[in-house]
Amino acid sequence: MSERIHCNGCRNNTVHEILHRTKDNGRDDEQGYQWSTTFEMLQCCGCLDVVLRRKFWFSEEPEMDVSYFPPPVSRQPPRWRYNLPVDSRLLLEEIYKSLDADNRRLPLMGARTLLDMLILEKVGDVGNFRAKLSGLERAGLVSSQGSEVLYAALDMGSAAAHRGHAATEYEVEAVMDIVENMLQAIYVFPRTADALKKSTPQRSKKS
Repeated sequence: MSERIHCNGCRNNTVHEILHRTKDNGRDDEQGYQWSTTFEMLQCCGCLDVVLRRKFWFSEEPEMDVSYFPPPVSRQPPRWRYNLPVDSRLLLEEIYKSLDADNRRLPLMGARTLLDMLILEKVGDVGNFRAKLSGLERAGLVSSQGSEVLYAALDMGSAAAHRGHAATEYEVEAVMDIVENMLQAIYVFPRTADALKKSTPQRSKKS
């Protein structure tokens, strides 16, 4: 027996085979309640990754509660993360684990910390957010427009940390896009450019 569900390994909806199923039923005759809990072990027919699914049905609830362990991954960690400084890479991986748990505030706080770590390394502790971003501009690491984009991401992180802001999924994705683009531009692209220069054949000189 098989069905199509999300696969964290394939990052897509794929056909899964149900390897094993257990079901436990219960009832409260005095209250007239009934419930059942079903556990299913499913294996992807593509990458062979395995996931556990829990289905809980309660007679007084309109819909069945369905959970997956591990939960569906919401965002793919970038492959270039291994080019980051170790502390930054470890923090980025913690952020992704938080995203996989469907958290909203913690990823924003982590994204702000990532930017703080980058700024501290590149320009030092030079004051508040605006002063730090100005330092990045003076160092030629961001443009004035890029500085405003980073400020939006930093301020969203501050709102989550200090004002309890519960961001939408779109806002979290937008902040992660901004932060990852900045990390890639600072730590990854220069190395990539150097590698391209070394592998590109030189122009032949005309006589």
